[in-house]
Amino acid sequence: MTDYQKADINDFLGVAALDRTAWLANRHAEFIPDGEHAWRHWVEHSLVFVAKTKHEILGAILAFPCQSGAWCVHKVFVSQDKRGHGIGSQLFGILLKEIDKIPADCFLTVDPVNEAALKLYEKWGFTEKEFVPGYYRPHEDRFVLTRRAI
Repeated sequence: MTDYQKADINDFLGVAALDRTAWLANRHAEFIPDGEHAWRHWVEHSLVFVAKTKHEILGAILAFPCQSGAWCVHKVFVSQDKRGHGIGSQLFGILLKEIDKIPADCFLTVDPVNEAALKLYEKWGFTEKEFVPGYYRPHEDRFVLTRRAI
């Protein structure tokens, strides 16, 4: 059985470990994912939700507040062998419900070639889209997608 819940401090090492593994599926996987130190702070001070069984974290999603008042949806990932079962969608739904309670705008960035993600994000209300060339490095363009507060 999969439980969906706000991550607690005992989850951060498992989330960081899954992040390292899930990161390998990215187009620019040669760059370092976020480490345990960042996940320790995010679990305590941001919105982090996990999908987990009794013994394993299957997926996680993270949003943190920005000085602008908006929230950055920084990460969502699911274990490779559990993808395609709706875990990421469930996590997104839970996170967006929490952000809507604030209420606040939220944004995320996405690789412009990731058409499947672009369609999903639009479905979830990320309707404002800005292309930013060289967002991270000269060869790493991104779309910044924004979802306005409800």
